[in-house]
Amino acid sequence: MKKTWMVAAVLAVALTAAGCTPEKEGPPGPDGPHAGPEEPEEAPRISPETGENLQVMGFDAEGRILAASSGTPEGSVLYAVDSGKGTAEEVVRTELMITEAESHPSGRLLLRLEAGEGEAHLRLIGAGTAEEDLIVESHDIAWSWNPDDWTELYITAFDENWEYDVFLADASSGSLEEVEDAGPFPVWTEAGGVVEILDDGNLGDGGTLVDGSGKAISENVLEFSTDGMMFAIAKASGDGSIDYMIGSGNGDWMPVLTLPAGEQWLGLLPAKILPAGPGQFATLLPAETDAVAGVSKWQPAVISKRGILKSSAMVDSPVMTCSPEASVCLSGAMGEMLFDLADGTVVNWMEQLKGDSGK
Repeated sequence: MKKTWMVAAVLAVALTAAGCTPEKEGPPGPDGPHAGPEEPEEAPRISPETGENLQVMGFDAEGRILAASSGTPEGSVLYAVDSGKGTAEEVVRTELMITEAESHPSGRLLLRLEAGEGEAHLRLIGAGTAEEDLIVESHDIAWSWNPDDWTELYITAFDENWEYDVFLADASSGSLEEVEDAGPFPVWTEAGGVVEILDDGNLGDGGTLVDGSGKAISENVLEFSTDGMMFAIAKASGDGSIDYMIGSGNGDWMPVLTLPAGEQWLGLLPAKILPAGPGQFATLLPAETDAVAGVSKWQPAVISKRGILKSSAMVDSPVMTCSPEASVCLSGAMGEMLFDLADGTVVNWMEQLKGDSGK
């Protein structure tokens, strides 16, 4: 259920303008699509044809931007884009359209493929991964990948009524084992730990954040993230405000920001909080409202023990994805805005590829 961005032909034009010229394509390797390159930088250098629509999906383990073609009768292509060098490389081709892609710290990839109603197809790319797709009967899915052990993957399958089952998948064999009494969104942390929000049925006041043993970490949590050592949370307060805090999860919460209660943010659920490097987390704060659309502008921000660093720039989407390795995040309606976590600057990387100054 991750959000991806559809990018119009501007990206293909930008990559061509940046000097990414096509090379002759050869036939697929003898091992088929599952034997994708273990190190994407060794993939052949290519350029999407002008006019091809791409979806920006996030980052690979090297901090390159992952973007996939929108699909043709022949399938879909995943590219890794180095926005700094102005290069794009083909990572893998699939016979089904790629709708989501996630990279593991090991360099392996997880692709969600469009397979029609009632089923979710997940394909693993890289050394030692399952030869067959993981197929889960579902209306929609969510997942969490163990950062320390690429073979462990939680998959949550939702039906049309949003009832759910949670499975522990073995990414090396493709086996699925149902997990009893799990919340809908278990999240792996470092060293094999698991945390999740147990919802009491009232989204307005959040739920209880617990670890794998059931120990309560905090109450009334709306959103959270962890890097394995620190937690960042958005917590509902009794007066309707939202408190952003950071701490180790042992009761030592340090407030960094409060969104005050009032009509402007009434009923607002905060944007996702994402790990963005050791001890720091990225999120989007509501900045402007529209009478029809609700929040119309969002402000990128970094949360750490030093407090909160807000960007002076705004983006028009509540969706963000981050690369902890590169300390940058993507946001914007097309995933075109690149947020530098070190200095808070935001640039339009697509415009930069075309030779413009960005903004």
